[in-house]
Amino acid sequence: MKKLALAVVSLLAVGCGASDEDGDGIADGVRDPNNISVVVPATPKGTVSGQVLTTQQRPLAGATVTMTIGSMPTANTVTTDEAGNFTFQNVPGGAQVLLTFGKEGFASLRATSVVPSSAGNVPINNGNASFGPVLLSELNGSLKVYAFGPDGRPAAGAQGTLEVDPAGLVLFGTSERTTSTVVIDATADAQGLLSFERVPRPAELQRLQGKLRLSIAALDANNDGVFEAGGRLIEYTADQLLASGTQRTESLPYAYTPEAALGISHSSIASLKGGSKDPIFNMVRSGEGLSIVFNQPVQPTSVIAGLTDEYSKARLGFSKSLSGGGTVLTVVPDQAFQPGKEYNLTLRAVALNGSATGGTQFNSTVSFFGGDLNQPLTTGIESVQFRDLKPAPTYTNGVLDPNEQVYLNFNHVLSRYGTQTASVFFNADLDANGTVGNAVGEVGNKTGFALLADEPLAPYVTGTPAEEPVFTIAASGFTTRYSFRFTGTRPLNPADFPGGLPVVVAFSAIKDASRNGYANAWGVSQVADLTGVLSGTGAIPPVP
Repeated sequence: MKKLALAVVSLLAVGCGASDEDGDGIADGVRDPNNISVVVPATPKGTVSGQVLTTQQRPLAGATVTMTIGSMPTANTVTTDEAGNFTFQNVPGGAQVLLTFGKEGFASLRATSVVPSSAGNVPINNGNASFGPVLLSELNGSLKVYAFGPDGRPAAGAQGTLEVDPAGLVLFGTSERTTSTVVIDATADAQGLLSFERVPRPAELQRLQGKLRLSIAALDANNDGVFEAGGRLIEYTADQLLASGTQRTESLPYAYTPEAALGISHSSIASLKGGSKDPIFNMVRSGEGLSIVFNQPVQPTSVIAGLTDEYSKARLGFSKSLSGGGTVLTVVPDQAFQPGKEYNLTLRAVALNGSATGGTQFNSTVSFFGGDLNQPLTTGIESVQFRDLKPAPTYTNGVLDPNEQVYLNFNHVLSRYGTQTASVFFNADLDANGTVGNAVGEVGNKTGFALLADEPLAPYVTGTPAEEPVFTIAASGFTTRYSFRFTGTRPLNPADFPGGLPVVVAFSAIKDASRNGYANAWGVSQVADLTGVLSGTGAIPPVP
């Protein structure tokens, strides 16, 4: 009943011909004693007021104060009087307001507050959000900074940004959040001079306990993507500027560490960065090239690269380009890298700017592999061939003689792990006794020929002088080429076997494949037997 009576009083006050121009729900003029025994406003109204001063706490007349209420799109504006005072009337109680203070030649300031709407839990009129005094700094100072590059030359064209924070201050009042920052951009002239005008003088800044933060961006003077100098962030206090003046000299650092050795920061080839040689860390997908990122710019004309296959027999064609300010090298092969096959890369480059003794060099030769880690392929035998020993009374060309080497080439690289080897068997009567399986190396026998890695580090030698590799390569531990020595008791002529001499690699006979065996480029162990056919010497030349 009490709440109903209060509401009736409010309606009567407005409904009997009296006006309510401020829209607070009570008749104009009914304000005294303005308590719950007389009236309760339906929509409380309040005021926002304050005072604007200079940092010397002198009234700042003619300052503009703009008020935005909540999310309303329109704003109200007033101007401070001779005493620096301002007031906004009939502001909805409970409203969050944003005030912007400013005057030509002075910094601006923004502050938020909420207009009171109740006393305890009872709505009241005339709640006031008080701002101030609000201090605004005068923008009648300057800062001049001479910037020099790491080579001692003026950093002409350097971009600088000066931030003054705070440039204004709300001494006390009901403000919830305030911000007052002056931001000025400048470009260094031919002498490296950055001029920042219309900033607070050091004395102004000191009264506000403010600071100057200067950021100078990394410098690429000729826009070629190579940064001659790195960026820098500098902070000045008011005390520093008062003591030593507003003309400064600053040096920019190198965009990289010149004393650091030139190296690789990013690449899909882990071994190029000194990491693992395992194919899963050095695999390049078919159709893609090599992307190599140096840890600092290199001289474009210094970059020398070479590509070969596993044997380093022939130089593979490719194109290369240098971008990213001399840091990103892209190598695109003329023909796509084949999955599971091994390739060799040699790379040389010289740093653009090195230490006092000159640019540092990078030299490396590494192996990498074609393929997609997400698309492992099945391993198989591509060819089985033997190499004739130099003709002698006991050796015949085209015939597999005892002690000659037989080469098995797989379609993917394999790596042997553990101590046990796979055995190779011929599906033939090697000792000519009419039975297959009772001699070493015959299918069905327990003992075969040990399959060992025969990783090539150079082409097959065909003459004198011996063929040299395109460039010197090192063993990676993975290879498509394996071999065994034929230790049979009599020669075998492949022509005697229509369709070729069958060969079986008994991977399944390896005990405990988790500890011993052969794994392909994708890390998958080969546990199933593979078969091939010995058809002759093929492309393998005789021993010269």
